[in-house]
Amino acid sequence: MEEYLNLMLKAREILVSESHEEVAMVIDHLFKRQDSEEYKTSRALYDICVSCNPGCLTLKLLKVYQSSSSGILRLRSISQLSETLTYLKNQIVFSKFSLDSLYEIKPLLILCLTMQETKESDIKILRKIVSFVTYNVVELHKDKWDELGDCILSLASSKEPVKAFHVFIDLPPVYKSFIGKFLDKILEEASNVFLYPYRVEDWSLALQTFVKMWIQLEKTGVTVELLMALMEIWISSVVNSVKKLVEMKKEQFLVRGLEDFESFFSGDMNLYHYTKDQFHFVLASMNEIEGVVGTETKEIVRKIKMLVTEPYDDLKNRREEFERGWYDILKDLSSLEVLKILASSELEDRSKEIAIRRLNVLLSDHTSKKVQIDISEMRQLQPLLISCLKEEGLSFNSMFKVLGEVVNHVAYEMLIYQEETWYELRDYIASSKTEFHRAVYIFQCLTMALIDDDFVIPVMENLFLEIITRLDPPRELLVDNSSWVLAFMGGFCLAIHLIEMSSKAESVKEIAHKMIDSIRELMEREMEVGLVKRGFRDVESIVKKQLEWYSTSQYKFIKGLLWRLYAIKRHEMGK
Repeated sequence: MEEYLNLMLKAREILVSESHEEVAMVIDHLFKRQDSEEYKTSRALYDICVSCNPGCLTLKLLKVYQSSSSGILRLRSISQLSETLTYLKNQIVFSKFSLDSLYEIKPLLILCLTMQETKESDIKILRKIVSFVTYNVVELHKDKWDELGDCILSLASSKEPVKAFHVFIDLPPVYKSFIGKFLDKILEEASNVFLYPYRVEDWSLALQTFVKMWIQLEKTGVTVELLMALMEIWISSVVNSVKKLVEMKKEQFLVRGLEDFESFFSGDMNLYHYTKDQFHFVLASMNEIEGVVGTETKEIVRKIKMLVTEPYDDLKNRREEFERGWYDILKDLSSLEVLKILASSELEDRSKEIAIRRLNVLLSDHTSKKVQIDISEMRQLQPLLISCLKEEGLSFNSMFKVLGEVVNHVAYEMLIYQEETWYELRDYIASSKTEFHRAVYIFQCLTMALIDDDFVIPVMENLFLEIITRLDPPRELLVDNSSWVLAFMGGFCLAIHLIEMSSKAESVKEIAHKMIDSIRELMEREMEVGLVKRGFRDVESIVKKQLEWYSTSQYKFIKGLLWRLYAIKRHEMGK
């Protein structure tokens, strides 16, 4: 009790203090390991601040963003604020900011939007904060926020009008004079994007802007005649752009743009409960687009039309909305931050899968040199990844398989570029406590040449007998034979990595003979359909990934293996 009272007093000091240093430290500690004392204390302080005075906390975090010279701290401050306001928005009792808080928050938020340092990626987060504050002003307090309308006009008139698109499309229903401030300019800039399509994200944002403008105008009571006249002009602009993209053979651009639009529209329509009249513009647009595009684009067009013609299950809609929001949060985090969330949070499986797929994209970009991740960060990923691999209850499913790809990216950096042995990974694969199918799967995920004896030999000693045993042909076909397929893959990988070790020549020969004998017996029993094909498909996939480092020894081994297998095939066909 005393500890909680002390935290209450500390939280109050943070909120009333003129300085932003303490709240900045709290935010920084929220991105540390969740089992650390700094994180636990900061989480408790932050939660108390949220419950005591969310308006004051919002003001503090915006001031951190506005004044800090640290790009990471600025990003973390608005990311944390966006996450908090999203949580408050989804509560049964909506958190209403006081008029006094809003009086200070509104001009500061506009300053954050218009600062020279504010990037488009920041705007994507800030727009959710703007949406929450606008709802407080317009809906809860029945007040006006004309300055935001002026701000959107300013952004639309700048060199980056897409910033205006971002802010506008997330707004709740607003009033007519607010829209009138920037109506002409923002539609002009959206039309320019359609006229000269360059970035797929911008094209989709322009379409979202047209649709959102229709929704807002219909809500404010604009006459049907004016709406229909505007619709004719807007649809013409969209369809001409679509035709241009088709002529330029950029249909994939179109598909991606419409997929992005579908994601936005399905969330927005459920959040603001669109009416049948508000659906009209989208349906009319999609009908026109469907008439001028190819088969691939027609598929996504039909999906969009289904949103407005068939009722979707409420639970599914809420789920999709949550997943989009979750991915938006993950997009702005570093690889280490994503993995920390994954390793320390009790997330449900779908949220974990989205997080691990995002992490895989980040590390894939590092491996392909699209982005650079600092080596110190890569080293911090290693123990967390091992922790994830060992997690109890982690099923051998698509998520585990993506985790294998993540492990490969980190292993590639450490084993090849840094020339360091990843002992914890070796011990995981070589441990008798690790289930065979997990150990083999992670081992075959490693696409680089494993030339370090300290890594390969312990792995070989653990897996060799299991692989030899499990290569015995299954007695029945109509059971789960994934163990045989994994043993076939594991045997191939083990042989490939041991082939140039003269001391392991007999082991390589034994593995190869066992693989060949197993195939021969399966074909003699006419069990090759499906099972053998699965084994060969998986080995083919491994060869494609490893091919860049193969030498004469590997080529000779594969050639000899194939020659023996073809001999079996000819013999069976002859019979």
